[in-house]
Amino acid sequence: MTDSVVMVLYAPQISMFSRTCSTIAEEAGISWRLEATGTGTQEAAQHHPFLRTPAATIEGHHFYETVAITSFIDSQYNQRRLQPAAPEAGARCLQWINVASNYVFPILEERLVLPRIVAPLMGRAPDEEMIKQALPNIAYHLQVVEARLNEVPFLAGPEVSLADIFMYCNIDAALMTAEGREMISHLPAMQAWFDIIAARPACRATKWPTPEEMGA
Repeated sequence: MTDSVVMVLYAPQISMFSRTCSTIAEEAGISWRLEATGTGTQEAAQHHPFLRTPAATIEGHHFYETVAITSFIDSQYNQRRLQPAAPEAGARCLQWINVASNYVFPILEERLVLPRIVAPLMGRAPDEEMIKQALPNIAYHLQVVEARLNEVPFLAGPEVSLADIFMYCNIDAALMTAEGREMISHLPAMQAWFDIIAARPACRATKWPTPEEMGA
């Protein structure tokens, strides 16, 4: 890790997008630290004009939005190893980043991970009816990813890309829940892909504590 390069990441301590940024920092070998910042707060407003997270300062450059942060890190410090040069693979990488961010993340985060894991941490009972109603939609989203991984080893094609890290962080969060584990147990291509990505040192370095360790 290059100690002279430091990213300050402004984000919640447990956040899929902040984990994506920190994992790409680990992939690139740059040092980083998290400055815990809540979404929608005055602290967030200092770093993101729409009060969202994450945002980051990297050697004097300030960015907000995960795709900007991660693409800069990979381009500046990782020789663009996670951004395919071939036109189709590059487009597939962007396509699946957007699928992970705009389709998979909202349904998993809002309808499964938050009510199942986060609500108990905050002393609230899980909304079982909301989870139950969301499960068929969640299963559909996961099956779309499974279909892609039946075609190619990684989301952009033959090599690991940013898209795989974006999606991995979503799937790893889903696996914290019994419902997520059950659905993913029936998706062999996703399981094989997940095991490869999870074994990367960068993903191991940013692993979240288990729900039990968090007190859920």
